[in-house]
Amino acid sequence: MIRVDVRSGKGDRVASVAADSEFDPVLSGVDRKRYPILGHLDPYGDTVLNRLQVESLVEEISEVRTNQEIISSEFADKLVALCRECLLRPHRFLWFVGE
Repeated sequence: MIRVDVRSGKGDRVASVAADSEFDPVLSGVDRKRYPILGHLDPYGDTVLNRLQVESLVEEISEVRTNQEIISSEFADKLVALCRECLLRPHRFLWFVGE
């Protein structure tokens, strides 16, 4: 299962949420050209996003949230809240920690 963390520039975990067990953008067939952030999340490794990428991720989530095959509404809400937490202060990063 993927865990999503907000971490400081020093690597300290600020906030965290576990992804839905069904969340796997690779297997869901997310179009990487249309959704470059979601489409490149690695469920088996770690993916780190900076604040500009986090802003883009929020936009992508708003577009795909109606497609339950990609992301559940509940997880979409949690992920957007985590993104907002990440954007509150400079030098924060959003980590997708794969299994």
